[in-house]
Amino acid sequence: MSPPAFGAARGISEHPIRAADGWRLSVLDLEPAGPAWGVVVAGHAMMVDRRTLLRRGRPCLARSLCDAGLRVLVPDLRGHGASGPEPARGGDWSYDQLVEDTAAYLDLARRLAPDLPLATLGHSLFGHTTLAWCTTAAARGIAPAAHVALCADFWLPGTEDRRLVWALKRLIVRVSAGLSGVLGSVPARRFGVGSADEAHTYFDDFRRCIAEGGWRARGGHDYRAGLAGVDLPVLLVVSDADRLASPRTATRLWSPLPRLTTWRLTAAGAHDHGGRASPELAGLGAPGHMATVTDPASEPLWRAIATWLKGQLVA
Repeated sequence: MSPPAFGAARGISEHPIRAADGWRLSVLDLEPAGPAWGVVVAGHAMMVDRRTLLRRGRPCLARSLCDAGLRVLVPDLRGHGASGPEPARGGDWSYDQLVEDTAAYLDLARRLAPDLPLATLGHSLFGHTTLAWCTTAAARGIAPAAHVALCADFWLPGTEDRRLVWALKRLIVRVSAGLSGVLGSVPARRFGVGSADEAHTYFDDFRRCIAEGGWRARGGHDYRAGLAGVDLPVLLVVSDADRLASPRTATRLWSPLPRLTTWRLTAAGAHDHGGRASPELAGLGAPGHMATVTDPASEPLWRAIATWLKGQLVA
């Protein structure tokens, strides 16, 4: 059963929208108390839903961005949360469909706030599906003004040079694709590795990309080759404690982006790609993959991201 949607609350509303193929998607809308200076679409990782970004009763990423003056749209991605059906109810989707859904979220943002500059933020999965969409012809002229890729990586043989680690990654994807082919999904909840099961076709796309040695759509479009043409500022946040999107591979994956800024979170503090320290993140340490968005201790990071976005969106 899908997790319950947020109830009515001041500044929060829900927008049901349709993807290009008719799939029903749910997007929560957080409006700041004062005038907004921008709007951001913030999407979650795989095997979870938007509750990783928006929680009641404790600090969370979405509310931190909203408190900073951003209007925040938080979708449940296709097949997750209130954007079902999930696999147990017959839902199946591909990686490319998640990429294409980006257009529906951006269209909603522009309809709701046509006078505000628009950015996107993705934790893990939405971090790379958004940039994949930005490499397509559909994005010409309507791409966001800035993007934050938070702990976002796509496993490829060209970015992982550690033989044993690559063998393990390839095995994980192969087993997951095979298991989902038998069961119809990767049962994340049953295995205790997430709150949302993932569809077979989605994982089979990962298997296909690894087998082909490239991050490509089913139709042949090369997402990584297209990164060089993505002319928007991108903030990549990586952490030394992240075992799923390690700084080693994530920085290599996104290196073709022409306007890339990288923040690396370490036990000794945060610094950019040039080695300059970040005073506001000095005490943060190096949170794990999910802790960057679920641990209230990461609140200084969320505020720093809001400050970076304001620097890109507000002239």
